[in-house]
Amino acid sequence: MTQRISDQGVGITSPNKVQHTDPFADDPKVSASVLDVAGVFVVVLDPTGRITYFNVTCEHATGYTAKEMVGTYVWDKLIVPEQRQAVENVFHDLVRQPGVQEHENYWLTNSGKLICIHWSNTSILGTGGEVRWVIGTGLDITEKKRVQNQLEEQAAKLRAVVETAVDGIITIDERGIIESVNPAAERLFAYPADELIGMNISTLMPAPYREEHDRYISDYLDSGDAKIIGIGREVRGLSRDGRIFPINLVVSEVSLPGKRLFTGIVRDISDRQLIEKRERQRLAEHAHAARLAALGEMASGIAHELNQPLAAIVSFADACRNLIDKEEIPRDIMRDALAQISEQGVRAGDIIRRLRQFVRTGTLDREVVNLNALINDVLAMVAHEIHLNEVDVKLRLKEYLSSVWADKLQIEQVLLNLVRNAIEAMEDSPKHGLLIESTEDDNQMLVRIQDSGCGLETAPENLFKAFYTTKEKGTGLGLSISYSIIEAHGGTLSANSNDDGGATFWFSLPAADDIE
Repeated sequence: MTQRISDQGVGITSPNKVQHTDPFADDPKVSASVLDVAGVFVVVLDPTGRITYFNVTCEHATGYTAKEMVGTYVWDKLIVPEQRQAVENVFHDLVRQPGVQEHENYWLTNSGKLICIHWSNTSILGTGGEVRWVIGTGLDITEKKRVQNQLEEQAAKLRAVVETAVDGIITIDERGIIESVNPAAERLFAYPADELIGMNISTLMPAPYREEHDRYISDYLDSGDAKIIGIGREVRGLSRDGRIFPINLVVSEVSLPGKRLFTGIVRDISDRQLIEKRERQRLAEHAHAARLAALGEMASGIAHELNQPLAAIVSFADACRNLIDKEEIPRDIMRDALAQISEQGVRAGDIIRRLRQFVRTGTLDREVVNLNALINDVLAMVAHEIHLNEVDVKLRLKEYLSSVWADKLQIEQVLLNLVRNAIEAMEDSPKHGLLIESTEDDNQMLVRIQDSGCGLETAPENLFKAFYTTKEKGTGLGLSISYSIIEAHGGTLSANSNDDGGATFWFSLPAADDIE
């Protein structure tokens, strides 16, 4: 847009002589007052680029008076050096091709402060169609520019973090439609970003997670019940090539005006699960080796325990054979002898069954386990050692003790190790008392094994280190493996010396109904 005014109206005396006049000469006070009250920068340049008008707003902002500025070139004092040529180019464009242009530039004030101004520049034409003035009106956008630059800097930093993040980052809308992904998510699911954007997030999940995810979002939007928001979950991901792999997913919510977005941070946990699997296998192998070592130490006791039912079977069988030779067979005696043979056979079978189960190897097999029953089974396994060492065993088992979710064999191994250690600790002690307690506290099942032996010969924390032992022929693995087993079950194993002599070992396991 251009404007045409008369030479007389703006105070021009000659078309060939440039005179620095005020374009608001017709009513300068009114025009200047309106612009100053509006807080708008107003600068008027003649066709050569010299300032002919410099309003009060400009004076206040720059620290220069209109008297100082009129007659000077705007780019000499006010424009920062790096923008000087660009401002001159804008001015000369408006002189050559009259019209309106908008741009931003920085002014350098008298005090050295920088202010950013958004300009709207207009060419003013004379009666002959030539450009007589270029009027610039501007708004101070310094604070707006500062905030904008700050936001752009923050966005750039965030972009750098997202772009270089190892974890996949995916943003979806309320319908589950993907709005953005980072390079890690592209690599993780083997999709390019342009294919992922616009796709429903459930496409990246196999059943049943696909249906569950859509339902979770719908339920949350309806009820506000955040079952997945802010909570890490282990689910399955589905890549473009059909590979299903384990992932850890954490979802957060961002509320925007009229819109809600959900951001998911996705981590491939295939390697972690592989390491955990190997650790479980390693623990199982060490535990198996420890069971075999314990079996070797228990061999004589087991042989004695088996010898009793076998000897009884032979004895009752001989008695039955002798009864058969009699003319009148006493049926009651014969029936009783056969019953004894059957009972002792079952007893021997139970011993062998426990032995086979104890030495077996394999993967963890968790089930609901009653600790009281397990304690009694272990005491039956070491019954010979208890009898041989004249150990006085006392049981204080809580009635109706809650069950635990555990690998029965491994917890049995822990109990066996602790009981046999207690028996060995009392070999040279004048007292041979063994107290085994089971209690329940805040959904934790506690088992205490207290002996009257010599007490701990080292700090409790040393006992559970691998290969640490105070025994001459010990391997130093029994307590270390026991500690690992209890820890893997979500419990703790501890020990201390008793004030009146001996030591107490105890472990805790969470109740079965307390495990999700």
